[in-house]
Amino acid sequence: MTEPENPENLSEPGAYSGEAPERARVPAAEPGLLDRYREVLLHVDDLEWIDKTLAGLSQKMLWRDDETGASIALVRFKAGSGVPSRHAHASNQFMFCLSGRYTYLPTGITLTPGSFYWNPKGSLHGPTRAEEDSVLLEVYDGPHYPTQPDWYTSEEDAR
Repeated sequence: MTEPENPENLSEPGAYSGEAPERARVPAAEPGLLDRYREVLLHVDDLEWIDKTLAGLSQKMLWRDDETGASIALVRFKAGSGVPSRHAHASNQFMFCLSGRYTYLPTGITLTPGSFYWNPKGSLHGPTRAEEDSVLLEVYDGPHYPTQPDWYTSEEDAR
C-alpha cells in the first residue's frame, strides 16, 4: 500500500537548477527566500539536447547546485568533436560512458560504454576527441572551471 504524499515532505531550502529541480520546485512562501523541492523522476529520452558554444557538444543538465557549482549532466559529443586544449577543473570531474568512444589524446585513455573516469581537481588533461558519437554522464562535485575556457563564448556554458 502506498502512503499518500505528505505536503511537508520537502527538501531543505536550496538553490538548484537543471531539469530535475525545475520539475520538483516548490516556490518559497516569501520573495527572497530559497525554494524547496520534492522528489522527481526524469526520463532523459524525453529531454531535448541543448547545444553548447563548443561545436559538436550538447547537454541535458539534470541537476546543479547553484550555490556550490556541483552538477550532474548528460553530455553528447558528435564524432570528431572534442575539447580543443589542455585544461584543469576547479573540482573533481567524474564521467561514466554510456555510448561511443571518447579519447583523451595525450594519454590515449579512451572511454567506452561502461567506463568510469575520474579526473581529480586541478589535474591537467585533454585535448579530447570523440572517435564516434559519444554520450557521457558527467558529474562535478563543485564548480567546473577556475576561469572560463576560451573555447566557450558563453559564460553559462562554463558553469
